[in-house]
Amino acid sequence: MFKARFHTSLWILFLLLIGMISILPCCVDASELIVGYGEVDITPAMGTGMPGYFHERKAEGILDPLLIKAMTLTCDEKTIVIAAVDLISIKLPVIDRMRSAIKYKTGIDPRNIFIHATHTHTGAIVEEIADQLPQQITSAVQKALDNAQPENQVASGTAYEDSVTFIRRFLMKDGSVRTNPGRGNPNIVHPIGEIDKEVNVLSFQSSKIALVSHGLHCDCLGGSKFSADYPYHLTVGIQEELGTDWKVIYLNACCGNINHINVNDKSQKSSPEGSRHIGRTLAKAAMRAYRDSRPVSVDKIDSRITKIQCPVRKVPSEIYEWAKAEMQKDADKASKRNFNEHTPAGIIRLAETKEKTRPSELIALRIGPIGIVGLPAECFVELSEDIQEHSLMDATWVIGLTGGSMGYQPHPRGYDEGGYEATYSSARQAPETPVMWCDAAINMLKEMKAE
Repeated sequence: MFKARFHTSLWILFLLLIGMISILPCCVDASELIVGYGEVDITPAMGTGMPGYFHERKAEGILDPLLIKAMTLTCDEKTIVIAAVDLISIKLPVIDRMRSAIKYKTGIDPRNIFIHATHTHTGAIVEEIADQLPQQITSAVQKALDNAQPENQVASGTAYEDSVTFIRRFLMKDGSVRTNPGRGNPNIVHPIGEIDKEVNVLSFQSSKIALVSHGLHCDCLGGSKFSADYPYHLTVGIQEELGTDWKVIYLNACCGNINHINVNDKSQKSSPEGSRHIGRTLAKAAMRAYRDSRPVSVDKIDSRITKIQCPVRKVPSEIYEWAKAEMQKDADKASKRNFNEHTPAGIIRLAETKEKTRPSELIALRIGPIGIVGLPAECFVELSEDIQEHSLMDATWVIGLTGGSMGYQPHPRGYDEGGYEATYSSARQAPETPVMWCDAAINMLKEMKAE
């Protein structure tokens, strides 16, 4: 009788212990990678202004939604955020407000938050919707945290694609360098520079997230309808292959001197169909990269931010005097933005500014053996090449328009070459700026690699 009662008591105790264990939260190893995804539609009302050209546009329709796409990665009690926003650019003060809102809601350190603008020219004027962005990005990040799950199948791959991406700066027969000189222009000698053909994919198999990067100006549509442009079609193309439950975040690499225009094809036009073709072509390349991917071990994630005061570009006195003379002759004409030519009003503003330096912020991430650098401007592809050449990471992505928006940032030699990107209205930082940025990026990557 005693044995029976004893065994019964042990059995009851065992069941109670099992019950207690079942209601305890599931604990994971602190070094395990936890990944999540969230998105928010930020498409504003019709009539909102659209940026990117030298004339006013108001939105009259929607081709596809503008989104904030965010992913969170947590490992060793550290969380980083990678967010891509379907806007042309976001200035640092707005970025700071977005990061502060995320920190207030989630506790994530602002130094771990990578916010990138995809540079779509069919998005909204940021100043008109800036007050909504902090709450919207916070919502996307919170969704990512809520959906996060353990991830142990990460892979990295690269494919090559050069049929839809072109250098847009050309040496002309008169010795000048012109940006977008026109399809079929007989005075073109050759392009200045080479594109980066890489289409990079970092995939998270358990979480079903693909992080994709390539460098191509996001201006393939024109018109007055909201659209994320070719990244939308890239996403759809990948989802048709992998399933609609897969999520795609596109990071636009350095493409300040790169676009979709093939000067040898007179029949080519910017259009929704052209955007779709470009996105689907890049999706095919991304799928090649995905299928050829190799597993990577993500036992560590990390981040760095470096703040740099960039010297303001100096205007030679003879150019300043010329600009003032042009303003006196015809103020209206001198105030209109020119494309490949210097705009007198822009020269005067720069020459008379009281600023000696302009603040910039660079961010770098480490995801296992992969490094990701964010630069706050429309950077020439050569800056990416310089950073990659000296990076100690197994692979390094260099992304533009991240953590701020400071206009165009040519390679140092681009200032002397001329062209639209090198005008005083486009490039307002001194030529030593890209050298400072590259050195800072390389040092951040080196520090993270060493730890």
